[in-house]
Amino acid sequence: MKQQNPQTIAVEESLRDFYNSKGWKADGEHSKDASLWEDTRNCAQEYVSRCRLRVCRYLPSQGNFILDAASGPVQYKEYLAYSSGFSKRICVDISEEALKQAEAKLGNKGQYLQCSILDLPLPTDHVDAAVSIHTIYHIEASAQEKAVRQLLRVTKPGHPLLVIYANPDRWSSRLARILTFWLSRAPGEVYYHAHPLRWWRKFSDEAEVDIVTWRTLTAKVSRILIPDNKFGSLILRALYQMEDRFPRLLLPFAAYPLIVLKKKKPTP
Repeated sequence: MKQQNPQTIAVEESLRDFYNSKGWKADGEHSKDASLWEDTRNCAQEYVSRCRLRVCRYLPSQGNFILDAASGPVQYKEYLAYSSGFSKRICVDISEEALKQAEAKLGNKGQYLQCSILDLPLPTDHVDAAVSIHTIYHIEASAQEKAVRQLLRVTKPGHPLLVIYANPDRWSSRLARILTFWLSRAPGEVYYHAHPLRWWRKFSDEAEVDIVTWRTLTAKVSRILIPDNKFGSLILRALYQMEDRFPRLLLPFAAYPLIVLKKKKPTP
């Protein structure tokens, strides 16, 4: 087995340390992770819930195994819906704390593997579906392709791998990059690198690739622009309907696209 490069290992270790020590610990009513990166206000509850459930549209209605890559603690109730039609949810995470909390929610419904996505201890063509939510862009940039190909390897032909990723070319990110010429940028809590969306086309050798809007606004932008009242809820409801109606047209504005990779069947 080829040894990982030191930078990849360092990124994984920093993520493991963050999530074991504080990422999945309670920070008031929510985890530290949710406090940092989710809009937990009342006005956003309906919107974020419906966005999370969008993933279900692309999943098989039933199957034996669904892989949850970097499952975390399965922290939102909507995430439980992903495995409702499957016999077993395989939770993979590098954080012991994450898997402990996931097992408390799933019990015997789950299988728990503390390991790296880069070296999945699963057979080829093993799972009926795989999901990876806000994970791949936290993997060291040069190792992200290997991670995706590992996930494709263990997914059955004709079945989906669904990835929530980030869009570095959206209008707000372009503006932020311009502003960094004049404003200092504080380092983030965890490593982050998002490739341009065209990067995903490289997987067309193994899968049919489709990219749709999952969610337009980051939590940070939402908290700035959307008021926490009924009017804010109406704005987000209208935004959700626009995303549903124009899932590809809105991609230049989408903070988080949903990458749909349907693994190709082998040619006879």
